[in-house]
Amino acid sequence: MKVILIMSMFSVIFWAGFEQAGGLLNIYANEKVNLALPLIGSSVPASWFQSVNAFFIIVFGTSVAAFWVNRARKGKEVSSLFKMAVGTIIMGSGFLMMAGAATEAGSMPFGKSAMFWLVLAYLLHTIGELCASPVALSFITKLAPVKYASIMMGVYFAATGLGNKVAGLVGAMSEGAGEFQVFTGIAVFCTLFGVLILLILKPLKRLTHGAENIQGTSNEEAEGFELADNN
Repeated sequence: MKVILIMSMFSVIFWAGFEQAGGLLNIYANEKVNLALPLIGSSVPASWFQSVNAFFIIVFGTSVAAFWVNRARKGKEVSSLFKMAVGTIIMGSGFLMMAGAATEAGSMPFGKSAMFWLVLAYLLHTIGELCASPVALSFITKLAPVKYASIMMGVYFAATGLGNKVAGLVGAMSEGAGEFQVFTGIAVFCTLFGVLILLILKPLKRLTHGAENIQGTSNEEAEGFELADNN
């Protein structure tokens, strides 16, 4: 239960950063990114970048899954907590790309940066999401006592919603700050939080009492029933 609560806090931090895609990043794309396509004499609508995450999920989903499978075969660390920490760090590094965009925009005559910075940011955010998000729900199902499984799943989703709320608050509070400072601050905070999880990974794994390694538990059977019902 303690690990689930810590994961919920992780969820708030992760989604508060990730959901800037529809907030700060979208506003920045509309105002500070050169969206012109000289070869066709037109420009790309800023809203189109909202589909980049979905495109990268389709392209890289299998590759990320294969990476973790290969790592497991080599006997290296592949716990859900490890994946979520790494995912947070990778997602945070995407804001370093946006800091680079802000630096370039500040040095350009028209105050706009190239599109590739934004695409790289979305790429890193997607890789981070693929590392962190898919394993979270399964992990909670394994950790939560059977009679509290539904409640704890609700707690996790509530934390996800709170993360979206925090994302909006961060966007509102950053209105008067510089783009470079905002993006760098988010990157540093997310990276430090991911590193903190890695530093306390062993104590956290002890608190799970090996639940992630137990096969065929009633919780997992319930999860499989839910998946079958959805199909």
